[in-house]
Amino acid sequence: MTIHGSSPISRVLAIPELLDMVFQFLDDTSNASNARVSKHWSEIALDVMWKEVLNLHRLFSLLAPLEKSGSGSYKFVRPLESSDWVRFERYRRRVRKLIYSTSQTKHVLHHSVFDDVARSRTSLDILPNMHAFYWDGSLTLCVIFMHKNIKSFGLGLARETLSKSSQIACVFEDVVTRMPKISSIDLRFEFSVRLIEEDVIRLFSNLPNLHTIILPRFCLTAKIAETVSRLGKLQTLEYQYHWYQGRGDPDDIKDFRPRLIEGSFPSLFDFSTTITFTDATKFLTIPFSPSNLTIMYLDSPAMETPSTLSAFLNTIPEACPLVKSLTVVSAPSDGPEFTPPGKEDCVTIDVLRPLFKCPNLTSFEIEHHYPLHLELSDIEEIATSWPGVERLMLNNQPRYLENSNLTLRALLPFARHCPKLRMLGLFMNATTTDFPAPDSSSVYQLPTFRSLYRLSVGVSLIQEEGAVALFLSQMCPLYCEIEMGVTWEDSVSQEVLDKLLPRSKRWEKVEELLPLLTKLRIEERKRAHLLKKEVQDLRIRTEVLMDKFALSSTPANVDGCITL
Repeated sequence: MTIHGSSPISRVLAIPELLDMVFQFLDDTSNASNARVSKHWSEIALDVMWKEVLNLHRLFSLLAPLEKSGSGSYKFVRPLESSDWVRFERYRRRVRKLIYSTSQTKHVLHHSVFDDVARSRTSLDILPNMHAFYWDGSLTLCVIFMHKNIKSFGLGLARETLSKSSQIACVFEDVVTRMPKISSIDLRFEFSVRLIEEDVIRLFSNLPNLHTIILPRFCLTAKIAETVSRLGKLQTLEYQYHWYQGRGDPDDIKDFRPRLIEGSFPSLFDFSTTITFTDATKFLTIPFSPSNLTIMYLDSPAMETPSTLSAFLNTIPEACPLVKSLTVVSAPSDGPEFTPPGKEDCVTIDVLRPLFKCPNLTSFEIEHHYPLHLELSDIEEIATSWPGVERLMLNNQPRYLENSNLTLRALLPFARHCPKLRMLGLFMNATTTDFPAPDSSSVYQLPTFRSLYRLSVGVSLIQEEGAVALFLSQMCPLYCEIEMGVTWEDSVSQEVLDKLLPRSKRWEKVEELLPLLTKLRIEERKRAHLLKKEVQDLRIRTEVLMDKFALSSTPANVDGCITL
């Protein structure tokens, strides 16, 4: 096949950047075929194939064949030779990212494979251009891949390694010595961070270039916070919900009161933590607390009250004047089924009102066990106070499922006042009929969302799928998705499931009907617009004809002038 030619397609296929973009969307089998087309295509296809290595067995098979041993792990069938490394040279320089997990791979490698590689390698850096390295396996084996060019490093620590505490300390020392330029580190484990706290502190304090630190939940202790506060380049300090991230012990972060010094957290703007609202309030108000935060995610391990949330939100305008995104999550109760709440148990507009003083806030999410106590007038106030909001999730999946003050009319203020709103979450009672019927004359007067692409209804109540879909079709854009259900981490009782499943099925039906109905509404609006334009045109024509008729019926003088 001739790559370079005079046709437009040939010229396009000769541009390396465009080929790379195309090959990124293909699987390895297709790119293996592309690599055999020409030398030009081969280099680009191989770069794509080996840029990210998720299968270490496949990579090491380029050195020599691997066979399954009696223990179930894989070993080389023969000793490695210098010629193997010459052949491997073509591939190793292409690797930019390596991910290896013994618990996730189908081909677990025997430790002898790593010994053979370490002993026979012809250069110290096995993958010299790799800049991202994630390892979840034997700690002693990952050292052979470490080198000074790695910028992002992730490490999984098994509980079994705690019996060999010196092993963790040695690996952390290797990280500091062999990968001194690391800017992002991700630690994953499922045990109390107190067991390795001193090692973690020593690790972080010796990596001055860190700008991102990711830890399991409940692992940001006061001592660790004090250590990372002195990292001048640290921008992101967070945890993840992924199962593989693990979690620590909630008792480790009780009474979170770090002692900060002047100049603490000079660059931090993204902060996620799992402390109580009370501790978060104290943290943001102590001297030298981070003042440049633009993103904050607070997941409390306690079942918070509206009063503790109010105290926290009252500190935000002054303590975090630059905040753009704020999420607050209250842990659910571990006790029995919730009893019907009183107004004092629910978050009201008075609790949320301090956030209206945050001029840069474009994203807000709140999760609480009880539904928010908001009236339609409160929704109107929220919408008019936040015209620039882009993401707003107002507790769409509370644990108490029985009732909501809000109906579908709560959508109207947001459609009317928030043109940039892309994601909206509400817990509503869509079983009532306080919205216009589909044949109402006001159908064309309802405000429409301009940017909304996801409406998250969570556990909202619903009965008539068709009526709800008809109403939403008048307001939602064609591409808008309906998101229903829960993201709760803990198990759900059968009683709760019996309540949730019928609701989810009805909302799924709404999601199924909505695109078709929205298309019909759009066509209906177009026809109505054309009809209105035609009526206006006819009205103008009629007025012109009436004027001509009036002129023609006026008597004229002999000189042809019209008598006034």
